[in-house]
Amino acid sequence: MKINLKQLSDQKTQSTNGSKKMTLSENAASMVFQLFTKNVYSNPIGTVVREITSNCFDSHVEAGVDTPVIIKRSVDNETGTHYVSFIDFGVGMSPKRVEEVYMVYFESTKRVDNTQIGGFGIGGKTPLAYKRSTGIGESEYDNSFYVITTYNGIKYYYCIFEGEDSPEVTLLHEEETTDHNGTEVRIPVLETDMRTFEREMIKQLYYFENIIYEGFEEKDVNGNITRHAEVSNDYQIVRGKSFLFRGDNYDDKVHVCLGRVAYPIDYSAIDEQSHEYQLPVAIKLEVGDINVTASREQLDYSDTTIKMLKKKLKEVKAELTDRLKDQYSNVQTLKDYFEVKDNFGSLQFPNGECIHIGNVIKKEDVDYSNFKYSHMSKVFDDSVLFDLLFTYRLYGKKEKEGYYSNLSFKRNYKGILNSKHLYYVEGEFNRKIIKQALLKSWHERYYIIKKKDILTDDVRLGKICDALNVELIEKMTKTGKPISFISSLIELQEEYFQIVRDNAENYDEIEVPEEFILERKREKLTAETLKTTIPVKFMSGYYRTGNRPKIQDLVNHKGTVVYGFQDDERAMRNAYDLYNTLFNNDKVVSSYNTWNDKPLSNGIMFILIAKNNERYMEYCSNAYHVREAYWKLFHRKADFVREYFMTYALQTKYNNIEGFYRTDTLAKLSSKWGNVMQEIKTYMESLPEKVLDLHSNKYILQQTYDIENIELNVEQKAVLAKIDAMIELQNKNAKTLSYINLPYRDNEATKELLLILAKVMSF
Repeated sequence: MKINLKQLSDQKTQSTNGSKKMTLSENAASMVFQLFTKNVYSNPIGTVVREITSNCFDSHVEAGVDTPVIIKRSVDNETGTHYVSFIDFGVGMSPKRVEEVYMVYFESTKRVDNTQIGGFGIGGKTPLAYKRSTGIGESEYDNSFYVITTYNGIKYYYCIFEGEDSPEVTLLHEEETTDHNGTEVRIPVLETDMRTFEREMIKQLYYFENIIYEGFEEKDVNGNITRHAEVSNDYQIVRGKSFLFRGDNYDDKVHVCLGRVAYPIDYSAIDEQSHEYQLPVAIKLEVGDINVTASREQLDYSDTTIKMLKKKLKEVKAELTDRLKDQYSNVQTLKDYFEVKDNFGSLQFPNGECIHIGNVIKKEDVDYSNFKYSHMSKVFDDSVLFDLLFTYRLYGKKEKEGYYSNLSFKRNYKGILNSKHLYYVEGEFNRKIIKQALLKSWHERYYIIKKKDILTDDVRLGKICDALNVELIEKMTKTGKPISFISSLIELQEEYFQIVRDNAENYDEIEVPEEFILERKREKLTAETLKTTIPVKFMSGYYRTGNRPKIQDLVNHKGTVVYGFQDDERAMRNAYDLYNTLFNNDKVVSSYNTWNDKPLSNGIMFILIAKNNERYMEYCSNAYHVREAYWKLFHRKADFVREYFMTYALQTKYNNIEGFYRTDTLAKLSSKWGNVMQEIKTYMESLPEKVLDLHSNKYILQQTYDIENIELNVEQKAVLAKIDAMIELQNKNAKTLSYINLPYRDNEATKELLLILAKVMSF
C-alpha cells in the first residue's frame, strides 16, 4: 500500500521562536507496543484473519505466483491444542528480513506498491491482539503464536510472544528443506473461538479469491463428519467496471472493496442517505485510492475519501442501471415481458445471483426495443389484458372477497403460473353435467377460461384500444385485410392464451372414467324420491313461502333455478333484486300451486332450500348456487351497466345546458360555440335510449358491479369537456341575459335581438 510518510513535509510554518521536533519519552516504545497489541483493535479475531491473509496474498504478489493461499485448521493430538494456520508460497523471510522488518513495528516493504494491501508494518503482529485465557487467573492470558518460514532451502521456526516491555521473537529451530519459499503463521486458538474464526473468515475475506480451506469440518471419533465447514471457496465474484458482487451476505447496502478487503460505508459521515443505496454490491477501489485508519478496521473519512466515495456511488448506480437496461433489451415475447414486469428491477448476474435495483430505475426509463408488441403500447398491464381478452368462470366453493381475500386465481400472468385447477376451452364452452360433476369431485373450486371474440364486439375492441392508448379508426384495409394493429392484437391474444394452455388443462379433452359414470347412475333418483316434497321459500317482495314442491317438479323445471341456504338469504335477496333491476321480472317464478297440472312455469326462480336438499339440485337442467349467479346471469350485463353510468354522468351535465344554447341562435352569434354545441348534441342523440332507470337502483347495482370508479373513455371525456365549457359560457352570461326577455324559440330571435345579444354577451 503506497503511503506518504512525509505528507506534512511541504507545510511551511513560520515562528518567531523557531521550531523544535517532538520526541518520544523513554517509556514510549513500551506504550506503543501495548497500544498496537492490546488496545487498537475492536475486533481482534477479525483483524487477525484480515491482516494475516492479506500478508499471504502480498507475499504472492511480491513473488509473482498465483498459487492458492491455504487457511488450515489443525489439532495437536498430544496437547489437544487447536490451531489456525495461514500458509503462503511467496518469498519467505530471511533471518535478516525477520530482524529488520518483521520484528520492527511500522516497518514495511509495501509502502511504494499499490498492488499490495499492507503498508503500516503492524499487520503481521496482529495475532498478539488475540488473547487466549490460560485459566490460571482472571486476567491471565496467552497471545503467543508461531511463524514458520522457508527461505532458500532453510526452514526457520519462530515463536512470537508478549515480553515484559515489548513483544519478543525467538528462533526455536532451523533445518534444511526442499520446500518452496513461503511462510506459515500458526496461531493457537481456543476451541470455543473456532466458529468465530470461521464467521470472520467469511466476513473479512468476502472478496478474496484463490483460498483453500482445510480441516474446518467437524468429525466424530470414527471420522464421520458431524458438521460441515461454514467457509467455502465455492463462489464467483462478478466484476463490473465500478463494482464487485458476490452475494448479499456481507452488507445489504453499497460498501467498499479496497483491494480485496471489504469495508462498510458510514453514510452519515459522507452526508448521504443509506436507504438510497440498498444494493449489496461493493465499490471497486484499488489500494491507495482512499485511506483507512491505523487499525485498518474502518475507512478514514477524510475530505478526499468522501469525495471519492460520492463519485463512485454515482458510477455504481449508473453502471447497474445500464446493465438492467441491456438485460431488458432482450425482452421479445409476451412471456419475457411478463417475467420482467413481475420482477421489475431484478438484475441477473452470471454467477446465478440477482439483486433488486428497482429503486434506482423507473419503469418508463426502460426501452423494450426488441419486444414484438412495443409498437402497440409502452406498458402492458397483464391483469387488464386478461379481463379484456378472456372470460373465466368459477365453479365450486366461492372465493372470499375483501382485504383479507383468499382468491385462488388472480387474473394475471403470475396467477396463471401459480394457480391450480385451471381449465380452458378453445371455442364455445359446452357445459357437460357429468364432466363438471367429475371436476367437482376432484377440486374444491376450479376455473374455466376461454378467449373473447374481440373483433366482432366493437365495444370490447374500443376498451382494448383505450387500455393500450390507441385510437382505432378502421379495422380493415381497403383490400379487406386486418390492419397491422388488429393483426398484432390477434397475435397478442393467441400468445397470451398459449401461456394459459401451457399452465392449464383442456376441458374438452377431459375423459370421464367409466366407473365414475356407473357410480352416478347408481345414484339416480328413484320414483319414490321424485314424489317426495321439500320445503322451499320463494324470494319475492315479501318473502312469499309456497307449498312444498315435489322433487319431480323441480327436476322437470325447464327454466333456471338459483338456490341458496339459510346463510345465503342476504345474497339471495341481492341476486333477486338485481335480476328485477336488469331483466324482465315477469319471468320470475314466485310461488308453487299444487292444484295446477303444471305447477312451475318455465321462468327463473330464486329459492331458499335446506343444505341437505342441495343434492337434488344437480338433477335440475339448469340449477346453480347463488355464488355462481354473477357468471351465470349478471356478468354479461357488466358492460351495459358500465355504459349506463358513464353516459348518465354526461346526460346529467347535458341537462344543465339551457334551451337557448341548444338553438340555432347560438350559432348565429358565434360559429365557434355553435359548432361546439352541435358536436355535443350529435353525440348525445347517438346514445341508445335508456329503457331502464338504473340510477334509482344504484345501491343494488353497486353490490355486484364497481360503479364508483367508472372512468369515461377518450371520446366521452372530450364531450364532457365541451359540456363543461358550454356551462361555463352559460354561467358567464347568466347575469346579463337575466335582464333580457329572451324568446325561447329560434324563429322569434329578430335581427334587432341578435344585434343586442352580440354586443352584451361574452364569448
